[in-house]
Amino acid sequence: MLTTLRSLCRKNLQPTATRFIVCSARNRHHVWPYKRFPPVQDKVDRRKIQYLKLQKCDFRTTQNLHVPPLVAMLMRPVLRIGALLLGRGIKKWWTRKSAKEKEEYKWWFKERRNMFLGCFGLYGLILAIYYITHLETNPLTQRSRFIIFNQEQEKKLGQMILEAHLEAHKTDLVPHSHPAYMRLMRVIAKIFAANKDLKSMRDTEWTLTVINTPLTNSYILPGGNIFVSLDIIKIIENDDQLGIILAHEMAHSLLLHSLEALSGQLLWDFLIVIPILLVWALFPDLTAGIIQIIGERIVNIVYNLPYSRVLENEADEVGLKLAAKACIDIREAVVFWATMRTLTEMHTLPPELSWISTHPAHGDREKNLNEEMTKALELRRNSGCSVLPALDPRDKFYKRTAKEQEIYFKQRGII
Repeated sequence: MLTTLRSLCRKNLQPTATRFIVCSARNRHHVWPYKRFPPVQDKVDRRKIQYLKLQKCDFRTTQNLHVPPLVAMLMRPVLRIGALLLGRGIKKWWTRKSAKEKEEYKWWFKERRNMFLGCFGLYGLILAIYYITHLETNPLTQRSRFIIFNQEQEKKLGQMILEAHLEAHKTDLVPHSHPAYMRLMRVIAKIFAANKDLKSMRDTEWTLTVINTPLTNSYILPGGNIFVSLDIIKIIENDDQLGIILAHEMAHSLLLHSLEALSGQLLWDFLIVIPILLVWALFPDLTAGIIQIIGERIVNIVYNLPYSRVLENEADEVGLKLAAKACIDIREAVVFWATMRTLTEMHTLPPELSWISTHPAHGDREKNLNEEMTKALELRRNSGCSVLPALDPRDKFYKRTAKEQEIYFKQRGII
């Protein structure tokens, strides 16, 4: 197996100097050689002063203050619990005061209310400045994003989470000799070779883990650690659809979505820490608990979940481009999500409630990818790929009646 992977990678990547990408499962590792590219000439020394352009303004800052991801993950519950305990402590302290003492404290606070308001304003200003100075432009989409971690920290976080996931799935890991594992490796190698012009693609140490679980799912951990369940391969009709799924997961990593999501979550925790403190200081415990739960649910539905769906759509679009450059029949992307939509409508897959989901509805993804298809097909042609078959797989799918779809899925063993 090792010889096969090495020969496959050499064929695709033609290395002159060698680095290693580790593809891991169980406790064994394979090495994946690829070409070392010359360093980028215009690389900026991070110790030098950086510039941040926001609309027409130039903000000059010192080096960004990056937060260790582990610290950020620990800070999130600490901030919330700390605000809760401090609010309850203030409330208990207030109830022990006599009526006269309460009046004196009210007068004292009234005399200094401008100072307290100023402190709150200063706190908000510090958060705003930190947010602005940690905005960066996504090189693949040109979208402005807030990230408080660097890529070295992402690798450490990814390794830590990878070890935890490998331990959690230690009884479900599929060996490298499994046909599904080798099939996935071939498709990953194809996407990698076609997109090695991207520095982020070359710099990522991609790993693959295949797990035998009943979940129809694939996901990627920080640092390029791809997990695929065997069950999702049963739904995938061909290697083109498999390439679409893998390119989507690789796009998540290239776009640093895990770092962006964690950065945004931590910022929200700093924003809501004062409201949490005030709620627990002003209301009885039961009322405060209900208010906090309702408030967090509202924030989740109004901001967190829609933002997650935006990142998923972005990964769909970038993944489609990665697949197009790899000469994959990207029309199969629409067929795959149309299949998922149809299986959901047939109640084979769980029902969708997109407004409370981290992912867009299958039908929405089908529609969005159809809209992006013209540009993606042009990119595929410009990448020197062979001409696609005249029969469009989308037409073939849409011409089937509901009954024919059911028969077809039964023949494939999906239902």
